[in-house]
Amino acid sequence: MSGAWKTLTWLDLNGSLWGIRDWQRKLEALPDRSEDAILDALEALGVPETARLQYLALHLAALPGWAAFIKWRAEQQGYSWQETYPASLVKYLSIRLFYERELVRQVCREELGIEGTFETIRSHMESHPLAYHLRQERVAGRLPGHWSRRVDRLRNRWPKHGIEAWEALASRYLTDSADWHRRAAVRSAAWRLVALAKVLGIALAELLNSPPTDLKTLLDWLDAFPETQHGPRWLEAFEVGYQESLFAQVARRVGKLGALAQEVPGEEVRPQAQAVFCIDVRSEPLRRHLEAIGDYETFGFAGFFICFVRYRALGSHHDTDQYPVIMKARNLVREIPRSYHGDMLSRHRTGARLFRAGHALLHDLKEHVITPYVMVESLGWFYCLPFVGKTLFPVWYRKLSGWFKRIVAPPVSTTLTVDKLSKSEAEEMVASEQRAVIRLALRERVGLHGSQVSPELVEALRRRALNGQESAGSFMNESGRLADLSAEEATAFIEDLRRHYQIDQRWASVQKERITRTGFTLDEQVFTVETALRMMGLTRNFARLVLLCAHGSTSDNNPFEAALDCGACGGNEGKPNARLLVAMANKPQVRERLAKNGIQIPPDTHFVSGQIDTSTDEAQLFDLEDIPPTHRKDLARLTEDLREAGRLTSQERCARLPEVTAALPPRQAMSHVRRRSADWSQVRPEWGLSGNTAFIIARRQVTKRLNLEGRTFLHSYDYLEDPSSRLLEVIMTAPQVVTQWINMEHYFSTVDNDVYGSGSKIYHNVVGRIGVMSGMQSDLRTGLAWQTVMNGEVPYHEPMRLLTLIEAPRVRIEALIHRHEVLQRFYHNGWVHLVAVERGEGALYRYLPTGEWRRVAGD
Repeated sequence: MSGAWKTLTWLDLNGSLWGIRDWQRKLEALPDRSEDAILDALEALGVPETARLQYLALHLAALPGWAAFIKWRAEQQGYSWQETYPASLVKYLSIRLFYERELVRQVCREELGIEGTFETIRSHMESHPLAYHLRQERVAGRLPGHWSRRVDRLRNRWPKHGIEAWEALASRYLTDSADWHRRAAVRSAAWRLVALAKVLGIALAELLNSPPTDLKTLLDWLDAFPETQHGPRWLEAFEVGYQESLFAQVARRVGKLGALAQEVPGEEVRPQAQAVFCIDVRSEPLRRHLEAIGDYETFGFAGFFICFVRYRALGSHHDTDQYPVIMKARNLVREIPRSYHGDMLSRHRTGARLFRAGHALLHDLKEHVITPYVMVESLGWFYCLPFVGKTLFPVWYRKLSGWFKRIVAPPVSTTLTVDKLSKSEAEEMVASEQRAVIRLALRERVGLHGSQVSPELVEALRRRALNGQESAGSFMNESGRLADLSAEEATAFIEDLRRHYQIDQRWASVQKERITRTGFTLDEQVFTVETALRMMGLTRNFARLVLLCAHGSTSDNNPFEAALDCGACGGNEGKPNARLLVAMANKPQVRERLAKNGIQIPPDTHFVSGQIDTSTDEAQLFDLEDIPPTHRKDLARLTEDLREAGRLTSQERCARLPEVTAALPPRQAMSHVRRRSADWSQVRPEWGLSGNTAFIIARRQVTKRLNLEGRTFLHSYDYLEDPSSRLLEVIMTAPQVVTQWINMEHYFSTVDNDVYGSGSKIYHNVVGRIGVMSGMQSDLRTGLAWQTVMNGEVPYHEPMRLLTLIEAPRVRIEALIHRHEVLQRFYHNGWVHLVAVERGEGALYRYLPTGEWRRVAGD
């Protein structure tokens, strides 16, 4: 059994309060192995071997949120919390079954007067079916209110009544309910006939004058189409209504493109700039407005920009996974300060340490058992400032707090570790970090600092710590006395370096291995850039500026903030991925290799990285110091046009927000969304991906100038650039899988938010910094919050299955479906609708679950 649970439970009095006899003795008697505890409980409960699998599955399904989290955690390799405090479903089940065994025994003894085993309970139910039926109806919530109260009174009466009282009450209920069910059936039949008459336009008087046989025929027709089949039919009709409208728009657009293709092609015009956005549905309005403002060419691509990396930001102590959860990272990337920011870096780190220390102090004070009572009196005024600021002046408070952070910890210009280091460079980097740690240890343990610490002394200490065989005497002879320490004290200090500061061969090897995984080789960089450009169809006619625009989200007091960030980046913002691909694409060595592979990037083309805040529609560009002076004018125009496109996007989004009742001009709309983003009481800073319906894999020309209302994922793709269909295969088996997950997450959270969603944010409490639960105790809530998919009591997200529309020959698509089981599950089982756009015909074809194609639109 779990040692931590047994320790905590020993101090917990709940078992005794629940009436479990010999509570502590039974805890002591539990076996050490969780597997043995499960088997003991199953034997004690008398669960037959044939029913055990189903029985354990019911236990896991009782709290699916916690069970799923425990399963996920047990499967994570290298997860520090799991390594320190291992958890597994076996341990979880052993704990549940311990309580089940004891409580079943107690309840059966007190309520039924029998032993709490499978056979005795089943025998009791078979011997007293009426009482069992009454109890079952009460637990299921199917009893009328007055009968529920009768059952509760009988159950809670003391002393307990025997089975005869339950049988008598159940008999009276059956007699009473028979008449009640008969009247309810008559009312239901009448209501169904009236509803049918209204739909068919039949007058109620005519219905009343109809003979009973005709009415029975109508009811038989309705019974032949039971309610269990109503949902699928309504869903199909709901989806078809949207799909036919989209098909008509796309077909008209494809027809125009076909007519233009017949004309004599002119010289290809170089666009003002090119911008690559994430396929996220929120990018669609921004792309549309940016294209309307100027001569911009936009592309859609998965927001991780095919950079499978683990990323560590400057000053961070942990990595983030910047890739879809179905993938694995091969490379590490770190954010490091630029070489000319040495002095500023020192101020930044000092300020960051102050912020961390203050945060840790306040956290420790709040978490302590006693100090919160003192804090209310002594620090209440301090908390009053952010409380008033965040509540009444959220935008100004955010600006003021940002200004204060910049003063205390000035921002530092950074770059990324793009290039992979050689073995000698990695060894020198490890040695440099070790020397810095040794200087810290000398200051903390011995009191030496500054000029008192020579490079020779540091190096001698480092070598001594790494070489455990060298004697203390030889070290003292080599480096002289270490302050006033004796040889024994010096040896103890070196041992301290090994134990507490990790200056040893093992940790050095770990650091070296990690550093050698940092960055990309030249071959990896060329492959990454080439694959990205070919997948998005950007292989010629490059503009002077090519923007790779990631996205993130900013909100306050929002446990669901990650759901508003980039799903392709593992729920993180995509800024590191955009910066990384830009750094690769701007390297002359990479471009030389790309030219040999058929992608000629002009010398005056410069890639630039940026990010859109989807909560405020504001764009931020990065690494501007790398942009040549010749492109400053282009950059200024791009920046201004992004700002204007953001305002127009805010205006469009505000029209869909429930609190906005009148149309707002662009500038006022942007001010409104900024306030929502900064307001810590706002349960809906933005709609996020709610409303998503379709995933379009095609050239931008197919959807250009179409108002898709921010409901479609747009992935750029030109099958003429992909003769082997290799790139389409990647898109269909990776980005499409992610979009289908997103679509289903929103679908199920809408159709049954209590079961598949997480309920209202108003009742949420963050638990363990891993998720939320409702109120003071509940299951770990999964899915999306009520406010994410619902507008009051009306669904904002229209629950439809994903429609994937691909501009490619049907024969290519069909070949990929036959090759991948995941695609067969999507299309053959009705989880995803698939439509092919035949460019040559100008027609759209739907893929049926039978594997056939049916024409749905086009000439």
